[in-house]
Amino acid sequence: MPQPLSMQGSMRKAISPVIAAVILTSIMLTIVSVALYYSTSLIDMNRQTMEYEYAKEQLTYAATALEQVAFGTGGSRYVRFSLTSTGISFEKASSPLSVWVWGVQGGGIQQVFSGYPLRLKVCGGPLVTTSPRLLYPESGDLQGELKKLIVESGEPIVVVYENFSQRACAYMYTRVRVFYNGQINVTVGGSVKRYNFFTIHVVVLKPGYLGGSGTIPVVFRNVGLNVTEYKFDGSSDLAVLAEQGTLQQQVKLPRAPEGAPADGLVVVVKVATVEVSTR
Repeated sequence: MPQPLSMQGSMRKAISPVIAAVILTSIMLTIVSVALYYSTSLIDMNRQTMEYEYAKEQLTYAATALEQVAFGTGGSRYVRFSLTSTGISFEKASSPLSVWVWGVQGGGIQQVFSGYPLRLKVCGGPLVTTSPRLLYPESGDLQGELKKLIVESGEPIVVVYENFSQRACAYMYTRVRVFYNGQINVTVGGSVKRYNFFTIHVVVLKPGYLGGSGTIPVVFRNVGLNVTEYKFDGSSDLAVLAEQGTLQQQVKLPRAPEGAPADGLVVVVKVATVEVSTR
């Protein structure tokens, strides 16, 4: 039976608030969902950033521990890393590092090291970003430090820097260090000869087991120290050449010879192998 016009109008008035409530509820749910999404992402980004910053600090501390293990007290040291959102791994150089030595005044040339260096890297989560920056040593130019293959006495053998390549990562790698120790007297055939004495340090990183999650120790363990001696007669100054890919660097020592003129030089090359693992 047809309904009166007054009843049809009241039904339309009753439907309108229901539709309005549904629309408002949908809008509120959308707003809450978006807010939850962005707040969760912001919390996760802050957590990943904090873990990456902590990993960078630990990597700079590990640089000192690595040098101590290699040429100082030996044995092993460990540094705790938080590997919840960060990851630790090795990166192999694309070209080998080769080192030669010879006497400036002659005496032949010797290759004292050749190998593919490894870089230890710690990468942050997917929400972390960064820019190229030198972390250790604290002073210096990043590009200048990255071009150095040889460092001298007083300069750190380890470098830590960060860069962004698909992910924010901090890298630790080693260089060759050469320094002048002074003069030594050697008795040869009843006569005393003077030799300038030099030492060259090379650190080789050996990959161990890298795994686990949470806060775990990364152990730096000295697994071998190879010492080789080279002697050059008729020369008092040392020349060292290092090449890796397109990089090349040469140094001459001593730049200011001390004491009486030397009859030759002695070079002691110490190659320390340090294993890095999480167990």
